[in-house]
Amino acid sequence: MRYIRQPPPVALRDSVDHLWCIADGPTYSAERILPTGTTELVINLNADVITITNHHGSQRFSGIAVCGPYTRAFDIDAREYTAMVGVHFKPGGTRAVLGVPTRDLHGSHVDLEALWNRAAADLRSQVCESNSVTQRLALVEHELLARSDGDCGLTREVAFAVRALGAGRQPSIESVVREVGLSHRRLVQLFTTQVGMPPKRFARLQRFRRAHDAISSALSPPHWSTFAVEHGYADQSHMIREFQEFSGMTPAHQLQHSAYVAKDDHIALEP
Repeated sequence: MRYIRQPPPVALRDSVDHLWCIADGPTYSAERILPTGTTELVINLNADVITITNHHGSQRFSGIAVCGPYTRAFDIDAREYTAMVGVHFKPGGTRAVLGVPTRDLHGSHVDLEALWNRAAADLRSQVCESNSVTQRLALVEHELLARSDGDCGLTREVAFAVRALGAGRQPSIESVVREVGLSHRRLVQLFTTQVGMPPKRFARLQRFRRAHDAISSALSPPHWSTFAVEHGYADQSHMIREFQEFSGMTPAHQLQHSAYVAKDDHIALEP
């Protein structure tokens, strides 16, 4: 599998983290997509359909769709997505390009046609007709630039909170509230609207992601109780509960599959 990741142009860096492309995708079937707290624009070049399986069952969407900020994992059949193009937005970055508050996308997939009308299908057609990765990414980038209003979608206070809660040593929500000078209720309200979830849940999710990344790069099983404390959990049981909540897997189970990580926040459930 070829996975290409490209930084956005300067004009999009406040709202877009990176663009990506997959070619010659995996041959295994089951793949789990872990929650990131951010939004993804996904284009399936194989077929005009995107199918996922989550706690609601199987769901189908068009071949160009928006994956909102999830806090629970969902599964796909990776064989259906051997050629894809995508955009990984920064927290809150969807409003500038997609024209919708991130809150409205929480925990769901949305056909891009619902937001862009016919332009969504036109973009997918152009990308599908392109024969090079460079041109595919350029087409998507051009459309994003044409639609972006240049606003990162976050107020100063929420932007500070996102940076602080995404850091390795997370501060308490109370300390962030004091730092930004808002009431606790007001910060939660703004953060939820702009990022798509309350700050406490966002912080828990970022802690989980850092622990997951450490497990994925581990060469051998760590001492789990020590690992838990080092990654901000009260104890091993606390860590296991959060891993099961966000991924449906225990840390030890994730370690067993770490050799099959296909791309960022994806886990191949079958080698």
